[in-house]
Formats: sequence, C-alpha cells, structure tokens
Amino acid sequence: MCACVLTRWPEARDQLNSPMSPARACLCVLCGLPAAGKSRLAHELRSHAHGLGWRTLLVTYDELIPARDWQETEWKQHRKTVLMCLEKFLQQTHTLSDHTLSDQTHTLSDQTHTLSAQTHTLSAKTHTLSESADGVWMRFQQMLQQQSVSHTHTHSQPLVLLLDDNFYYQSMRFQIHQLARKYGVGFCQVFLHCPLQVCVQRNRQRSQRVPEEVLVQVCERMEPPNESRNRWEQQSVTLDGSESLADRDLQTLVDLLASALETPLRPVQDESPQKEADRRICASSALHRADRTCRRLVSHAVASAREAQASPDVLKALAKELNEMKTRFLQDLKKDRPLFPEEELLAFERRTRQTLSEHLRHTPEELPLLVSPGLFRE
Repeated sequence: MCACVLTRWPEARDQLNSPMSPARACLCVLCGLPAAGKSRLAHELRSHAHGLGWRTLLVTYDELIPARDWQETEWKQHRKTVLMCLEKFLQQTHTLSDHTLSDQTHTLSDQTHTLSAQTHTLSAKTHTLSESADGVWMRFQQMLQQQSVSHTHTHSQPLVLLLDDNFYYQSMRFQIHQLARKYGVGFCQVFLHCPLQVCVQRNRQRSQRVPEEVLVQVCERMEPPNESRNRWEQQSVTLDGSESLADRDLQTLVDLLASALETPLRPVQDESPQKEADRRICASSALHRADRTCRRLVSHAVASAREAQASPDVLKALAKELNEMKTRFLQDLKKDRPLFPEEELLAFERRTRQTLSEHLRHTPEELPLLVSPGLFRE
C-alpha cells in the first residue's frame, strides 16, 4: 500500500521538497460523525505524508478540549482558543522562515504569558473558563513537542496540518478556510460518511464513549461539504467511513493534499469599500434569516402552549417573555455579525424550550422539538 502511494508522486514530491522553493503548507479538515474513523484515517495520512518527506502536525480537538459537560459559552470559547493556537503557529511558520520549527516552538513557549493574558481577557466572565482556556494552550504546546515536528525536518519541506474534529457545521470549517486564506496556505477537506448505526456500534466498543444522544445530535446537525454550493469547499473529498480504506482512497487523499499544497489560497488583502459593503450585505442576510427563524420558534412555542391548553394569562406571559428574549438575542447577533449563525440559533431554540417548559411546568425533555434541523439552513 505504501509503495503504491509513494511512487505516484515523485515529481510532486521533488518539487514540493525543493530547497529552492518556499515551504508550502496546508490545513486539512477531517470531518464526520464521532467513531466514523477520522482518527484512524489521520494516522494513516501522517504515515504516508512522512514517506513523502512532508512534515505533519495532527491537531486532535478531543485532546485539546477534554470531554466535559461544558456550558455553551465555555465550549465555544475553547474552540476559539484552538483557532488562536493554530493562528499563532501559522504566524510563526509564516514569518520566521529562516528559523527551524524548533525555534518556533521555543518562541511559542516564550509567548505563553502573553497568549495566556489574551485568553484571560477573552474569558474574563468566569475564572474557571479562563483557567480551562489556559489548559488548551498548554496541551497544544505539548502536542507540538510530542509529535516532534520541530526537530526532524527542515523548512524546505511541506507542512500538512491535519485537523481531527467533527466539524459538523460548515461555519466551523469556514473558520479554518479563512485562517488558511489569511496566511496564504492551502486548504482541503475530507468528509468521512458513515451511517449513524455503524458509529453507534463502534462507539459502544470504545473505552471512552461519546453519549449516544450526542451522536444523534451531531448526526442531525451534520452539514457535509457542498462543493457545488460553496466555492470554498471545492477542494473536498468524501469517503465511505463504514469500510476499510483501499489503496485508491489513500492515493486520492495524497493527491488532494498535494493539490492543496501546490495551490495555496491568496492572502486576504486590505478590504476595499466594495468588499466591506459585500460583507455587510452577507451579514444582513444572515441576520434576516435568523430573525425569521426566531419568529418561527416563538410562534411554534406559543402554538405548543395553546395545544397544551394553557390559560390565556400563561399564553400572554409566555409570548411576552419569548419576544423580549428574541429582541435581546437579535441585538447580540447584530453586534457579532456571524455569517453562519446556526450555533447561536440552536442555543436560542434550547432557551425557548426551557422557557416553554417553565410556563407549562414540564421538563424540556418532555417537549417536542420546536423545529427540524433543516430550518436553520433555510
């Protein structure tokens, strides 16, 4: 298997490894359900990449953000911290091309205090959150050291960053694409499609299992790469994760990585007035869709209360509270201006269910879903 893959790219290997050309880099997103086989695939890709003389860094989100019953704000902050780790690493490799990665790792270590201070500023709301974010920084540096990316290669060799996570929303993957574009490196995606039941069976055999209700939720929210709809997702490959990978699959992935290395994204230039206007139009459209979805959520909640034969006073109080909550939510969303507000909308849906349950004196689990997952993508 290994020889089959290695002999197919001698010219690309020589060109990409040439000391006369600048070092190439790419960010490769590995996405799919828990237990779809992403980690196994990541290790196989690392092995083949090393055989081609490429450097690799495997970034496993589960190792950086240990499993816990995180609050929504905590979980989102930890993901932001991982993005900051990746950006700082790319910043060092991008600007210090005349030093070794060992120097970069040392520099990263020296800047821990500054980065930690940034994390504290971002997470000043809770002391516990900032301590946990500091832990992400420490685990990222340990990941660099454990994989020895800083001691065995020179800067003329390509660098492949394999990002192992579910990445179930396209907005999560788009953040990585933006990072690649900012630093002028390549970008590609690998989606492991695997039936939910297969993932459930595999998960039950694990020593550290993902709660099955979480598996179901991720499956419902999964947004596979859509190359025809999103131009930025054109460098994507979908594989069947329910079966063992064949030689041709690994060759396809090596081809994908080589293509991403050879065709880096153009760095973002200073925004012109037209680009800023376009960005505002996109943000306005996202806000409009969010407003429409919130109205439907409120309407469905009130209808559910009416079907439960709630009294007129309860209906009036429920509608008043939900509309006030909607107004505050949209005001906050307008400040952040996310282009893909799916995560925020799901959090609003949970708060709506909680409010409805309080007025009806039911637990949220006893209530039906207010919307289908597809509503957030309309």
